[in-house]
Amino acid sequence: MPPLPDRLRPRPARRPSGAAGRFAPALAVSLASLGAQAASLASPGGTDGPLPAGLVVTVVLALAALAALAARRLLSGARRTARGAPGRPGTHPAVQADVRAPAPVDPRPSPLVAMQGVAERGVAPRSDSVPDGAPHTGPPPRPMPTPAGGAGRGAPPAPTNPHAQLETIRRLSRDVYWEQDTQGTITRVDDGPVPSPLSLRLGRCRWDDGALPLSAADWSAHRAALERHEPFADLAWVWCDAAGRVRVAIDSGLPRYDAQGGFAGYTGISRDAGTDTVADRARRLATAALLAATEPVLWIEAAAGGRHGWRVIWANAAACRLFDRTERELRELPCPTLFGPGSDIAPGALEQSLRARRDCRLFADIARKYGETRSVEIRLEPLPGGSALRPCAALLMHDRSADQERLREDSRAIERLRARMRERTLELEVTAKELESFTYTVSHDLRAPIRVVEGFARIVQEDYGDRIDRVGHEHLQRILSAATRMTQMIDALLGLSQLSGQPIVPEQVDLSRLADTIAEELRASDPQRRAAITVQPGLLAEGDHTLLRAMLENLIGNAWKYTARRPEAVIDVSRRGEGPDAIYCVTDNGEGFDMRFADRLFGVFQRLHSAADFPGTGVGLATVQRIVRRHGGRVWAESEPSSGSRFYFTLWEKPGR
Repeated sequence: MPPLPDRLRPRPARRPSGAAGRFAPALAVSLASLGAQAASLASPGGTDGPLPAGLVVTVVLALAALAALAARRLLSGARRTARGAPGRPGTHPAVQADVRAPAPVDPRPSPLVAMQGVAERGVAPRSDSVPDGAPHTGPPPRPMPTPAGGAGRGAPPAPTNPHAQLETIRRLSRDVYWEQDTQGTITRVDDGPVPSPLSLRLGRCRWDDGALPLSAADWSAHRAALERHEPFADLAWVWCDAAGRVRVAIDSGLPRYDAQGGFAGYTGISRDAGTDTVADRARRLATAALLAATEPVLWIEAAAGGRHGWRVIWANAAACRLFDRTERELRELPCPTLFGPGSDIAPGALEQSLRARRDCRLFADIARKYGETRSVEIRLEPLPGGSALRPCAALLMHDRSADQERLREDSRAIERLRARMRERTLELEVTAKELESFTYTVSHDLRAPIRVVEGFARIVQEDYGDRIDRVGHEHLQRILSAATRMTQMIDALLGLSQLSGQPIVPEQVDLSRLADTIAEELRASDPQRRAAITVQPGLLAEGDHTLLRAMLENLIGNAWKYTARRPEAVIDVSRRGEGPDAIYCVTDNGEGFDMRFADRLFGVFQRLHSAADFPGTGVGLATVQRIVRRHGGRVWAESEPSSGSRFYFTLWEKPGR
């Protein structure tokens, strides 16, 4: 069979991919059929003359299909080349030439690649903050191709300076850039947004001044790695600054070399982990405290995805008993269903404090499982650590039902006390009336018999005096003296009872003037006595004028009486302090008394001296005490036998009058 013409012979080609690959088998079958038909026509028994028209049409259609597939393959390779994806070795020389052409490369290196390149060249990255003496080596950055349609969309052009990108990363990162020389001495520290404590270590090695690593027993392993010029990563070490604060740093470094390839030290990054360490330790302590708490505690977390609300992520046994629910039920329930009908604002208030990470205290009613409510006091304590993705806090709850029951019991007890006080007040009123009746009886009914005794004793003494001997006259005189003394005691007791029932009319009273008046009256009653009575001027007090005069009459009168045996009496009225702290004092140089009997001093009809030595009824100091108490004060005395006495008193010492 003669060979086919060149125009009909199929050209060899590689197996196409994509759409061409799907149509390649059908095309091969068509070409094989055409070849068979052509061979039969060219055989000796075949038809002579020109080829049939049908065969020509079939060949033309096959060639057109093959050309369409080749064109489609060329367009596909061009698109991939425009997108920067290297095309496969294709079937067309133009496609192969396009594939062999280098694709555009993004000139922006990653921070780690840039840092590694800087370390290999032995220079710091050139930027605004890098010194001018740091050269930049390597090919200049190629401009980034502008994406199709990028112009006119308003998008800012991407930065093309890799060193500017690295400087931006350094400024925004918590890591700081550092350099050290061949001996391990830190020679450079570039601070980030916040000044780094590592700058305090300039001019020193990491292992100086007692610094210790966290992961190794000593610095030997780290120093051995430095001597071998090996890179290191995540070296955690602890040191103290000049103020005594503990610092924790995590460092990573790469060896750097100079232009001649000599070792020039290390360059790397460091992170201050002290804050994170303290916050993590505080969080662990807070968690341990929550686990050991005996009061109901809920651990809550703010809702994610910008949604409102919060959810329970943990509950202790006391909280489960309070809510009468299991921990799983508490975790699955929405936060509003945990509160009673009257506490609708509680979930929102807790959420605001939770997201603001601040303390909160409120009172609310929580809902138990079967509709019962409990009144609780809720205290929200944010968990330490501000780097959490979602705020967390602990809800500490105090069941107020027990407190309310205790308050109700206290209220009932107070009511019982008030009832008893009313009964006691009624009894006191009855006793006061009886005392008033008794005083009236003493002042009137007892006066008559004493008056009769005294009258008949005088009649006997006057009418039958010549018939009575000397002893009889002495007996009559004793009867008259006793009757007189009894009358005086009745008058004193009547005056004391009147003091108890007399209302107080408070006013400004000049005690100095009252004391001077009483002293003049005493001097006039016994002009022969030598007495030096000193009164401090300006002794002003608030109280009842009549009662305060009676009090001073008794105190100064006692001092006058008990200094009668002194060649010269010395009496002093003074005050120390001001206002409610003022203490008044009446001092004398009289006989004094034994302090062992001081408790009897202010009793009614109690006397520490005989009436023969110093006359009196024994009611004066009791009157003084009664007046001072009615003025909200107290009275006491100090003395020694034959060394005088000092009587102190205060007024309005108690807040209430």
